[in-house]
Amino acid sequence: MSEEVSKTSRILSVYHLFLNCQEVSYQELKQQFEVSEKTSLRDIHLLERAGVLETQYDRNIRAFYPVNLELRSVAAEENQTRRKYLEKIRRLCVLMARMAEEDDCDGMDKRDLYREVLPGISDRTRQRDFQELKKLGYYAWYSREWPGEPGRWYYEIPSAYGLKTMPKTGW
Repeated sequence: MSEEVSKTSRILSVYHLFLNCQEVSYQELKQQFEVSEKTSLRDIHLLERAGVLETQYDRNIRAFYPVNLELRSVAAEENQTRRKYLEKIRRLCVLMARMAEEDDCDGMDKRDLYREVLPGISDRTRQRDFQELKKLGYYAWYSREWPGEPGRWYYEIPSAYGLKTMPKTGW
């Protein structure tokens, strides 16, 4: 890839793959993010510790498959910095999954969506979170289609390999 992908963007991209694929191999992760198997494994474990993903590894096909994408509790973490990072990853993953759901139905105001999904989080954090998702290719915009009628929110969710963080040479 021509530009450096941040750790957070890479981890969210891995989560995006699990949301959209039945299995994710080390080979895919290596090709898409130019990382080692060890780094890939760390990324998957971080998503598991954040309580947004549960996986199984199939040795025959050398791939992980998602067992559970339902929310679970965040792993206990004494280090405050690591705990906050896990909470951030969880917050962004929850938002990604919910935006994908909203894309299939009438779009909810992204501020209302955020407040519903993540009550008690500040507006500044919300703005930062949507900026982070925009780096991946998750967009939200408001449009008035007819004069005098209320508009609606639209969400653009990238395909499985359509993230900005992935090279254009998809699978």
